[in-house]
Amino acid sequence: MNGPEFFMRYAGYRLLPEDKKTDDAVADADTLLGMSLPMHTGQSLRLSSCWMVVTPQWVATSFKALALAGFRQETERKTAIDEALKPGGPCMLLALDKRSMTARDLFVTYDARAARMCSPGFVKTYDATKEKSWTS
Repeated sequence: MNGPEFFMRYAGYRLLPEDKKTDDAVADADTLLGMSLPMHTGQSLRLSSCWMVVTPQWVATSFKALALAGFRQETERKTAIDEALKPGGPCMLLALDKRSMTARDLFVTYDARAARMCSPGFVKTYDATKEKSWTS
């Protein structure tokens, strides 16, 4: 499964309005990442200036998504990253800033020794097992 497919299956389709879905993961990811989304604060905002950790079992984020999305919002970023990487399953680590992210920026991490932090136009690959928090 490629990055856009993973993102849309486990996170994106919970946010994308039904009338915008095309079932083309790349097109749908680009649409979602470029549109304003309703937040639980009553405002709407693009997925920007936030972080997101996506796994097949859960999604944690600092984006104030509506409760019906089912995202964990009380978890700290580093805790969510560790929880996603330590079991060894696939996950996606996103650091969104003010620039719009696109589907081509989405990569899945399958091994903590090559964790990929995705941000708009840039992917940082690092060995998470070398982090101090890995053994604590």
